[in-house]
Amino acid sequence: MSFKKIDLEDKTRSEDRLSVMVYGYDENEIKILKAYCDKHSIDHFILVNDTMIDMSLEDILQQDKIEGTSSNLIPAKAIIMNGFSGSDLQMFLKGFKDTGLERPIFATVTPVSKKWSFKILLTELIKEHEIMKNTR
Repeated sequence: MSFKKIDLEDKTRSEDRLSVMVYGYDENEIKILKAYCDKHSIDHFILVNDTMIDMSLEDILQQDKIEGTSSNLIPAKAIIMNGFSGSDLQMFLKGFKDTGLERPIFATVTPVSKKWSFKILLTELIKEHEIMKNTR
């Protein structure tokens, strides 16, 4: 996987629906995340659970709001964002620390990753996160 620099001044959103897929959070953390997403006008909040982990991101994003119990098959917390402009992304990430939640693995959906299963994406993101952590 490679990193692409995002223009944080860009206000152009993709044609996709503004969405977040969250993974690995408990019930109380989910309430905090939902409130944070509401504050940022993100109405497509998808809680990725055990039954969805092998689905492609594209298929997950086609679902209506998904709620229920989060999965923890993979020991990680992640927020995968879709449809954000560069400036939306900057505001979302900048304000996240105000939630009081532990910083998760953040990622955005790309045309390539859209075809991947959530499990494969998260596994790759965890590997990259470990590499980045060890190079600091």
